[in-house]
Amino acid sequence: MSLLRGMDAAQLPGVMVFTNQVPFERSIAMAAEVHAVRPDVSMVLVSQAEPTMLIEAMRAGIRDVAPSLDDASFLTNLRSKLDAQGGTNAAGVIAARVQQPVDFASRTITVLSPKGGVGKTNISVNLAVALAEQSPMDVVLVDLDLMFGDVSTVLNLKPTHTLEDAFGAAGRDSLLLKTFLTVHDQGFYVLCGADSPAANDGVTGAEVGELLRQLQSQFRYVVIDTASGLDDATLAALEISHDAIVVTTMDMACLRSVRKAVELLTELTLLPASKYLAVNFADKQSGLRIKDVEAVVGLPADTVLPRMVEVQSAANRGVPALTTIKNGPFSKSIRSLAKRIFDRAREVEPKAGHKRLEVA
Repeated sequence: MSLLRGMDAAQLPGVMVFTNQVPFERSIAMAAEVHAVRPDVSMVLVSQAEPTMLIEAMRAGIRDVAPSLDDASFLTNLRSKLDAQGGTNAAGVIAARVQQPVDFASRTITVLSPKGGVGKTNISVNLAVALAEQSPMDVVLVDLDLMFGDVSTVLNLKPTHTLEDAFGAAGRDSLLLKTFLTVHDQGFYVLCGADSPAANDGVTGAEVGELLRQLQSQFRYVVIDTASGLDDATLAALEISHDAIVVTTMDMACLRSVRKAVELLTELTLLPASKYLAVNFADKQSGLRIKDVEAVVGLPADTVLPRMVEVQSAANRGVPALTTIKNGPFSKSIRSLAKRIFDRAREVEPKAGHKRLEVA
């Protein structure tokens, strides 16, 4: 029986909050029904849910989870939405319970390479999976290849909304932005690339930065997959990134290009202090050793990912390799990289602008 029987979908509120006064299963069922008829409705779950329950909530269309009704982020987002809808009285009550902002340790990681075909997308996707294992529902993967992004293909996603919608939404707020994200069943969100290579032709670096900053305010980890080369979008992402993962292969032409890119970004002061050189498709048959790679690029090889048929096969099936290759060298290297980023997030002060409101 429909839980919305007798209700007019057009009259549903712009925000719905599910608390623990309603059984979890019933909340999820109703959320799924609402999402099917009104995907624009922002739904929040107030619960100390387990990771598996959080993933189930994501699949039902819930885009925010708060541990209690007094959670600062929940209050801030709700106030923003109520303000946009003219709910000034309710917003005023919420505002009275909020203190000054304190640092929120968001971490932005940009994966880049001057060369194409080096496996950036595979690394970005699997890094998002590894981070989501530690922080479910608090990771967003952004396909910032504005022309030929293929994250949705590698993850076998069929998004309702894409990067084009996120850039095109006038006056977007944090809750509205989350409606443009696609949920992956491994517990993270994806902002998928546009279908048309020309869709984001007019997007500027400033717009890219604005969008990423808004995602930073909502997620603990923002993983950015970029286009090959150093376009304006990649440079804008690096400006606000805490970590950069520079990807190379054991190919001399690629290594020299990577060295030039590293030198240029260092000169422009766009390369974060926390940077990692990821050597992908590592193969003893290349004629080069890891120390040769390090000598050419001028950076230590932090992550070495072996050439594995299974990794490419998983990508072709639209499945993250970490979900099928549990204990292989590829999975161990990605999880090791994720742990270093996780540890850095705890040790290093976040950049200015990453704020969360705290309740008295």
